Amino acid sequence: MSPRSPFSERNEVFFGGKTAMAFTLVELLVVAAVTGILLALALPSFVVLVPSRKSAIHELSGFLEGARSRAMASQSEMLVAFADGTFPGEGAYRGYALFVLEGEVDDPAEERSVRRLSPWKTLPPGTVFAHREHFSVPEGTAFRTLFDVPTERSFPLPPTLPGGAGGTAELPYLHFASDGGICFPAFSDADALHLGVMEGYYSRKKRRPVPTASGTGSRGADPPANAECLGIGLYTGRSRLLTD
Repeated sequence: MSPRSPFSERNEVFFGGKTAMAFTLVELLVVAAVTGILLALALPSFVVLVPSRKSAIHELSGFLEGARSRAMASQSEMLVAFADGTFPGEGAYRGYALFVLEGEVDDPAEERSVRRLSPWKTLPPGTVFAHREHFSVPEGTAFRTLFDVPTERSFPLPPTLPGGAGGTAELPYLHFASDGGICFPAFSDADALHLGVMEGYYSRKKRRPVPTASGTGSRGADPPANAECLGIGLYTGRSRLLTD
């Protein structure tokens, strides 16, 4: 047996401890990496649980401004259609799309055809378009949303099945003139139209949008919904956020 150094055991203990520590760090790194991956996978589901009404109203405002700008740039008339309860599937009270009004300018608008320019977009899950009743408005104030105004025209609908043909439906809409102003609908008692987005869902049984949350600090039998609102100038067509 070869002689052993008096430091050999100490060296074995020292290096053995270092190796054990190294494996522990590797294990911690593996656990941290796995945890990070699981959190990243779970994050979208957490986000879906929180309705994004603020991001929805900002995106809607940008879409309307794009329609207005396109009308002026092309010197044509643009229509933004909004889905009501007649819209198929999950798009009811959540969908909207851009159309161009075709045909001769001198012909009545209701007799001219429309052609869709954008895909049907939808509000984020957990949000729907709102009516006047979903807002707290001072008595006597001229406030109505687009969905409170009986101005509709026929628009082609997306197919309910892939490759199928969609039907048509009478939908509320905004009509941008070539100068950017609003042609239809018109208000006789106010200089602005309103579009609202609230936390809620569309009930086909009740045939109306239903709020899922009320405003902070609101009380009473019928409190206002958690909602955001755009004011759209009739003469300029510009949208302005009223609730941010």
